[in-house]
Amino acid sequence: MGAITGRETIIALKKGAAWHTPVACGAGDGLLITTDGIKATIGMELDDSAGQPWVEQADSGPMQVAGSLEGYLRYEGFDVALALICGIAGVPSQMESTAAYTNSYKLAANIDGLFATIAMLKLSDKVWEYPSAKLHGFKITGEMNKPVKLTLDVIADLLNRASTTNTAATMAGVTEPDSEHRVIMNKNTIFRINDRDGAALSEGDKIYPSKFDFTFNRPMSAEPVAGVDGVDEPADDGFPVAALNLSFPRYTNANDSFLADWSASTSKKMDILFTGKLIETGYNYEFMVSFPHLKVENPEAAISGAGKIPLSLKLSVLGSKTAPLGMTGLTQPFQLDVQNKRPTNPLA
Repeated sequence: MGAITGRETIIALKKGAAWHTPVACGAGDGLLITTDGIKATIGMELDDSAGQPWVEQADSGPMQVAGSLEGYLRYEGFDVALALICGIAGVPSQMESTAAYTNSYKLAANIDGLFATIAMLKLSDKVWEYPSAKLHGFKITGEMNKPVKLTLDVIADLLNRASTTNTAATMAGVTEPDSEHRVIMNKNTIFRINDRDGAALSEGDKIYPSKFDFTFNRPMSAEPVAGVDGVDEPADDGFPVAALNLSFPRYTNANDSFLADWSASTSKKMDILFTGKLIETGYNYEFMVSFPHLKVENPEAAISGAGKIPLSLKLSVLGSKTAPLGMTGLTQPFQLDVQNKRPTNPLA
C-alpha cells in the first residue's frame, strides 16, 4: 500500500444532486486526463494584535479549491462534463437500430444546481475527493494532424481526503465510457463560415485553418458561509464570454475577406465538424460546434523575416436574436452536437 504513479491513478466525475453531498463514482464515470490542475489552498489568519514582540498565533482561514482538468477531447467520455457546463441536454436519439446515438448540448441562461463530484485515487489507499465541483468553462484547442485538447475550469466546495463515499475500494469499480476514440483535427475536419444573414452553410463555405482554439467561460464567484465546510455553490458573476481564434498558414486573397468583415463589422455564422471512426454502417463518431453569430476581431498578418506571412484572427462568439438559416432554433452563442454510443442523458 502506498505510492502510485500517473499510470495507476483513477479519476472520476459524476453528476451530483445536493451541494456539499458527494455521490459515489463507478462504472462509466471515469475520465482520462493528462493534467490535474485543481489546487486547494488554506489561508493563514495571523494574530497581529499590538502588545506582543512578534506574531505568535495563526488560525486557518477558508479553504479555496479551483483550477482545471486537461485531457484529450474524446467523442465519448466528457459528455457529462460538457453538458454540466452548457446546462441543457436530453435523452440521446438512436440512429435507426444501430449503436449510434446523437445528442445536443445547449446553453442554459444559468447552471444553478448543476455540479459534480470529482474523485481521484492518488495513493493506493487514498482518494482525494471534491464533494461538489462546479464546472463553469472550457477551452478546446486543435492543431492539424494532432489530437484535440480539452481544458475544464473547476471551482469546488472543498477537498476531502478521508471520504467514506469514494474510497480506494469504490474507485476500483470506476471505468471510462470509451478509451479509444480521441477527436483528431485532420483531413476529415470541416470548417465552414459565411454571413449570418446568408444561405445555410454549404460546401462552398469551407475554410482551411491550421490551428484553432475555442474558449467559453461563465465567470463565477463562491464564498464560504457559516455552519458548513467549504464554499457555497458558485454563482454567476458577469456575462458568459466565448471566443474563437483561427490561425492560417498564409495570408491569401481568399482569407483577406476576413479583414473586410472586420472593418465592416459583418456578422458571420460558422460550424466545425470533426468526424471519427465508424460506429456502424452509415454512422461515424462526430463532434460538431455551431456558432450562429460571430464578429471578426483584430485580424493580424504580421511579417516576421523573409518567410511566408501567416494570418490569425479572433472571432467574438455572440448570441443571436433569431436563428440563421441552417441552424434551426439556435440563438445561444453556440451548440455542441455529438454522435457516439452513449444511450443515456448525461444530466439525468
